[in-house]
Amino acid sequence: MAAGTPASVRTGSLGVLEQAVLDAGYDFTPVLNHLHDLGLRDPSWTVKRSLAVGLAHSSFLYEHTDLLPGVTRGLLDTLHGLGMTYVWRRAAIRGYQQLPSPLTAGALSKHASNVSLQVPGWAVQQSWLLRSCRLSAGLVGKPVPPGVAATVLRQLVGVLCVLDRQDVADRLLESLVVDATQSDAVTDPRTKLQVLLGKGAPTYEFDREGPDHDAVFTAVATDTLGRQGFGKGSSKKSASRNAGLDFISRHLPHALQVAAHPGSRRETPGEIPGHAVHASAVRRVQDLFALPPGSRPLLGQALVHASWEYEQRSVLMPLHQQDNQALGFIGSQVLNFEYVLAQARSSVHSPPDAFFSTSVPNTVYDSALRLAGLAPALLLGVGQAAKGIPVEVGSNAFQAVIGAVFVARNFPPSLAEEWPLEWRTLWPTLIPEASIDTTTALGKLASGMQLQIHYTVREYGPDHGKQHRATAVLTSSLLQAAVSAREGEAISGKKVARQAAAQVVLDILDALAGRQPAKMLATAPEGDQSVARFILAHQAAALTRSTIPLPRWISGQLFGLHWAASSEALLEWATEADQLMTRAMSFEDGISSFQRAFRAARDAERADDQARSIDLELSNLLSRIQRLDDPEALTGDDLQRLVQLCDIYRCMGTDDPDTALADLIDDWTLLHRGRLNITGSPDKPDAELTGRERAVLDALASTLLKTAGTASVEILSSQPLRLRFNTDLDATQRQAVDQTCKLWAGVTRTVTITLVHQGIEATIAGTHAPSARGPIIRAALTALRPGTEPYLASVADLLHDLKNQVTAARTAASTPATSRTARLEHQLTASRHLDQAQALAIRLKASTSTLSYDGEQATELGPFLRTYAATVLTRLPGTISLSIPDARRAVHIAIGERTLRAILDNLVGNAIEAMPHGGAITLEWTADDYEAVVEIADTGPGVPPDILNALTSGERIRSTKPGGNGLGLLGARSLLTRAGGHLAAPPTASGTTWLLTLPVAPAPSPETS
Repeated sequence: MAAGTPASVRTGSLGVLEQAVLDAGYDFTPVLNHLHDLGLRDPSWTVKRSLAVGLAHSSFLYEHTDLLPGVTRGLLDTLHGLGMTYVWRRAAIRGYQQLPSPLTAGALSKHASNVSLQVPGWAVQQSWLLRSCRLSAGLVGKPVPPGVAATVLRQLVGVLCVLDRQDVADRLLESLVVDATQSDAVTDPRTKLQVLLGKGAPTYEFDREGPDHDAVFTAVATDTLGRQGFGKGSSKKSASRNAGLDFISRHLPHALQVAAHPGSRRETPGEIPGHAVHASAVRRVQDLFALPPGSRPLLGQALVHASWEYEQRSVLMPLHQQDNQALGFIGSQVLNFEYVLAQARSSVHSPPDAFFSTSVPNTVYDSALRLAGLAPALLLGVGQAAKGIPVEVGSNAFQAVIGAVFVARNFPPSLAEEWPLEWRTLWPTLIPEASIDTTTALGKLASGMQLQIHYTVREYGPDHGKQHRATAVLTSSLLQAAVSAREGEAISGKKVARQAAAQVVLDILDALAGRQPAKMLATAPEGDQSVARFILAHQAAALTRSTIPLPRWISGQLFGLHWAASSEALLEWATEADQLMTRAMSFEDGISSFQRAFRAARDAERADDQARSIDLELSNLLSRIQRLDDPEALTGDDLQRLVQLCDIYRCMGTDDPDTALADLIDDWTLLHRGRLNITGSPDKPDAELTGRERAVLDALASTLLKTAGTASVEILSSQPLRLRFNTDLDATQRQAVDQTCKLWAGVTRTVTITLVHQGIEATIAGTHAPSARGPIIRAALTALRPGTEPYLASVADLLHDLKNQVTAARTAASTPATSRTARLEHQLTASRHLDQAQALAIRLKASTSTLSYDGEQATELGPFLRTYAATVLTRLPGTISLSIPDARRAVHIAIGERTLRAILDNLVGNAIEAMPHGGAITLEWTADDYEAVVEIADTGPGVPPDILNALTSGERIRSTKPGGNGLGLLGARSLLTRAGGHLAAPPTASGTTWLLTLPVAPAPSPETS
């Protein structure tokens, strides 16, 4: 990680971008397909949610804040500003590459401005964008205004930049920039057409739409032969210009090609001779940024003022040299982009209410020129040298140096990656929001994995030129060992030397976080490899011996947990990690701990948006049942929805055995004889299906048969396994089948369901198991298999009971009565069953809606527990006492208040119910640097042994309370596991004691003084 790389990129998350909801009705496919073609392959759900924010217009945000939690208008405007800045930078690059000599700042600015002006007209022609952008109800179904399309496009580009995918953004904008470059060559298309066609030149007709403050003009250019061109713009002038350009591109494309290349390519400039201070500064910048010798003419040009160029024109012309104005423009675009990118990265964590477009003042750049020691090297004319270096001149010179470095580096995505350590103190001044402290970044990571870091510094050299080298020393109390990393590079200053030493360790962590850590470290120095094995062994020990702050480990990319969402990536990382680990020590006993961590990370990274469709369906159905007053209002559709949800939750809550595809087909042939036709080759692929995969395929087959009566299934391919269920469906039937597909798509991540014209396609992504069988790969393979979910199985049980009550209510309400008394008895029975169904619905909704994970939020434990206990006292029976814990010191835990309150409500509520005749409840807590433990004790009869055994073994809990279902304890344990904690009930002589172990939210490590 280079000196300018923002720490948030390495240690943080994407903030509110990763919280967006992809609702079931949102068609995300067009933009995903387009970005896939541009190089964004297999994006994670975090990336998909981030893109969904970029595709949301502010009008959509106003109506759907629930789908964009935490997102503000200010954040959208910040992303828009970032996208606009990136378009300008991209246009400046293309102008620098293609505009003829002499290259001026004015020509570059005009070119970039023209590209920016073309964005609305270009964006409104991108069908993939129009089909996937999220607009308000008032805009849906109408032509998308060019300004709206341009806004969404710029926001999308901004998100890609935040994701560090400028390569995709470049390809996305390529055709826009190329078209604009060609059109820029034709400054006045109307005049150009008159020259080319004479009396046959087009005439123009205009149409206007939209309100006065946002009018859009459409122009049609038609020549005497009937040929036409079309264009839109905010005025008649811009609309006619665009129509003229469209006419030329359609019917006279050669005119654009000739105009776009009027001259020859620029000559390569030569080095500027005869100025020792200037040449020395050029070489210093070259060495700082590790540039090739061929970059020196460009770096020299950056330090040439226009006044000197005017006086020395006879010297510069044979060298094809010029002043620094053009490079100054390039540098300004580069620095503007870095500045707004830093703002955007900050805004995703703390979304602003409004975005204020600001820039770094010239005084900052002028100061940077002097601090970098480049001011004496700036070549000035005689008259200008007598006046000194004004702020504007110094500012442009420094920006020109940055522009020259950017060009010499072949236009990298960001200069943050290229920024030298010697200039690291300049970066926070130039890019305030991107200030980097590698020791703090390393301290955060080390604190999260319980690793101690300290630094040793040695100095050498004369007093006037002392140099410092620092070494990071890593100490593991878990391994009872320590290791010293390789020394950082020699540098002046102890603080900067420690930062260089921290960078050595961060680079090792980056290698360990890669998908192929063993290969990435194979060419590293032996010392780096030893440190990597030490860190990996320490991480393994931390997983086996204590709780971890799971979200921090995922975002910090520790122990491969960030790869958990991808089966292929996780197995590849685990295979290579085993190669490193077996050379360090054996962790055979840690396999179960690794497996739990991988599974918890996989759950945390799961496709929540698909699973949310199931939760939403359950919530909607329970709400409907709660609102009913008449049993006769219960419909067959209500019953079918309950049956389907019961099947889905039971499937997710159990682990059925694997089955062969051939056996499944044989079962279908027998079960659906005459209705489901198996077509294609008689040879069945030798494929194994998990229990959940089979359940999904069974559900799809049953749904089509129930809807259409008959269907056929065809095996399209075996690698991956792809099946198509074919049948004829009308519009109503397709809508019902589509809802079923959306629900079952959330059951397992290995099956992708697509509704096609002929029916349904299901693709099953198999996992190739590596031949190696080290402890980490075995843990990963186990974690990838669907596991039992007692909590979801208990939900399925309750849904089954609810289904029985709904069935009984409908049966009683529809049974013919032979007398008035019998009819009243039937109504009474139906009402009684409806009351019981509604009671079950209330209990089920309470259990499933409050216990939902609220992400990685930090809670200060002491004050929260005191406030919580005070709230409990207000509803506590007079016969029960409650101790209120002290807030002894500030400890933040990596779990949100809402989640913690839901867990405590369940445990404290159980304690109150267990002591109807009175007793005492005690709340206590303690914490060290890594974990906090909350103790909840009561003087009741204690927890039955079978419940404790079930909780320990992971089996389903059968509640002993009347009407109880065990959902509370199971939900509490599930939430704690996802946050990296756990729930335990240690043996006690009397009463019940629960221990909640919670990971401490890591705090930055202070710099060693």
